[in-house]
Amino acid sequence: SKQSSSYSDRDTTEEESESLDDMDFLTRQKKLQAEAKMALAMAKPMAKMQVEVEKQNRKKSPVADLLPHMPHISECLMKRSLKPTDLRDMTIGQLQVIVNDLHSQIESLNEELVQLLLIRDELHTEQDAMLVDIEDLTR
Repeated sequence: SKQSSSYSDRDTTEEESESLDDMDFLTRQKKLQAEAKMALAMAKPMAKMQVEVEKQNRKKSPVADLLPHMPHISECLMKRSLKPTDLRDMTIGQLQVIVNDLHSQIESLNEELVQLLLIRDELHTEQDAMLVDIEDLTR
């Protein structure tokens, strides 16, 4: 009778610990789901804000500093809307400066694009791994 009572005590203790683990798991799962929903809800506004900040940082073209005597050209360069008449009035040296600046901008933007694509691929890989983990946990 002592052995059977000790076995039954062990069984209830194990069941209690398993139910505590299950409850802890369910609580943790609900918490993670709530955090994920919040993060997803905030992702779009945060991305918009980041794009806006990056646009403001890029607005000023370094060519504008090289052509201070032509403020309308500087503004057009920032807006990327040069007119043929503006280009006609410029010297070959000034045009070469603009061409060189555009080439350097293209190169830096291409490098940035490659870096962002690599980051995107890493994030997709992480997301796929997380989805597999979630699927395993839900099974």
